Amino acid sequence: MTWGNRLRLLLGMLVVLAICAALTLVVNQRERQAFSSNATVQAVQYQVGSDYGGIMVDQLVEPGADVNEGDRLFTVSSFSLQKDLANGLEPVSTAAYEVELDTGLVTYLASADGTLEDFETRQGGYLPGGETIAVITQESTQFVEAQFRLQPVDYARIRVGGRADVELPNRDTLRGKVSAISVETADGVALATVRVDVPELRSQQYAAFSQPGSPVTVTLTLHDDGLLAGPTDTLLQFLQRVGIR
Repeated sequence: MTWGNRLRLLLGMLVVLAICAALTLVVNQRERQAFSSNATVQAVQYQVGSDYGGIMVDQLVEPGADVNEGDRLFTVSSFSLQKDLANGLEPVSTAAYEVELDTGLVTYLASADGTLEDFETRQGGYLPGGETIAVITQESTQFVEAQFRLQPVDYARIRVGGRADVELPNRDTLRGKVSAISVETADGVALATVRVDVPELRSQQYAAFSQPGSPVTVTLTLHDDGLLAGPTDTLLQFLQRVGIR
């Protein structure tokens, strides 16, 4: 065998080894990932409601309006309240509503700063008692809640503070961190619910995709302390630097 052939053989072997190593790292990276079966944007919300339903006689704010804690939202003439008063009961006001004992009216209050949403009843309409009439969504509190179907061994690899990539409907991907984990097990499969904090999701740039209920996709990076963890991380960092990933 000539030296030229030996050199070509050596180069071919090196190329094959490099390809095998790269494929091994890629497979290892896939084993470190978990993909959500369902994921939506959520936000901190407060319910508006009381035990006293009735006819709305005064509407003080419109749906979608910004409100402050303690703001008066709407007033209801409540037959159930009037019945309680006639029976000698004395209902008391709370942080959620004010009771007018002399008139039998209930005025609902904003329990937090935010935006009034899911409010469809108008003045003259009926509001049921004991149900949520509207919600107040606090600004800049968006987060992602995602569900995963995992084997128990993979569930054990989820870490609070671990990396989570959130893909929006426009294909933009935002970096987030796992902030809470809960799980139920059924038929040997862990049904994990993961909360992901994504600060960038609260920016005005993504306002169209940050409404509560907006669908997203979440990819978790599972904890890995195996022999290939270091080389895999190094490869991924290199790909990020050169703009491939």
